[in-house]
Amino acid sequence: MRSFLIIVAALAFSISAAAQDLLVKRNGEQMRVKVLKITKKKVQFTRQGSEFPVYTLPTSEIDYIEYPMGDRDTFNKEASSTPAPAPSSEATQSRELEKWHGAVPSTNLVPLSVQTAKKYTIGEIYDQDGVKGIVAVLYDGGEHGLVMSLDEACLAWSTLPRKKVKKTGANDRYDGMANMKAIEKYIADNNLSWNQFPAFKWCRDKGEGWFLPSINEVWSAGTMSMGGSRAAINRKFRRNYNHSLESAKGVPLSNLMFYHSSTEDNDPKYALYTHMNSESPNTDSGYKADELFVRAFHKF
Repeated sequence: MRSFLIIVAALAFSISAAAQDLLVKRNGEQMRVKVLKITKKKVQFTRQGSEFPVYTLPTSEIDYIEYPMGDRDTFNKEASSTPAPAPSSEATQSRELEKWHGAVPSTNLVPLSVQTAKKYTIGEIYDQDGVKGIVAVLYDGGEHGLVMSLDEACLAWSTLPRKKVKKTGANDRYDGMANMKAIEKYIADNNLSWNQFPAFKWCRDKGEGWFLPSINEVWSAGTMSMGGSRAAINRKFRRNYNHSLESAKGVPLSNLMFYHSSTEDNDPKYALYTHMNSESPNTDSGYKADELFVRAFHKF
């Protein structure tokens, strides 16, 4: 119950603290608003400086919405009437990630075994070399990517008292394995235990190569589970994705709860987290001691 209340409180705080957004209609009219919800067919918002009433506009009347950090959602008639396509390549992932979080660096993934010609797809169950999970992110035309664990847990990033929490060096936004190594070094240098980093330990205990994902890795996995877009969710694709998890005796992704990443914030008391739905903000930070959902990742 404590974890659930923390999650709900954090979500409420994040939404209430959101800055004003610029909504531009097709007729050129501009409105300063606070966007509450975006679906394929409509956008819900309140006017600048007020919480009520809640207005709704069809996406067919909206040109674009620009957010305080400069990123924007652009709408068109085709997008509002055509289902979002299933993600087919890493290009889809890179474009979506870059739209929300800036330039994406090149990725160098190491295959688990001798490279084969097999091409994987998002939502496929991967089961090779003792590694089993769902394909969550793809690179190199589908030959490489990230596998996400079938199960999940609700754990703290760290249980160290806040007065003793210091920067661990786990600040990589793109490579969770790099953060895992930073935590390993921090534990060794400070005579600590993996037990004091429960989320990391849970992933590590799955075996060699498993790690707690970086903020952009877990965010990308959530985006691809919805069909490749945070603005136009392909609900059929998401249902099939979760059905694939359930068929493999796994746990469906929650679109209500927050998921920990391995990336710590600039303030050493906090770590970054994200969620698996389209509500903004897409990433935020919370106390490392907060118990949030955790999924382990593995490169292939």
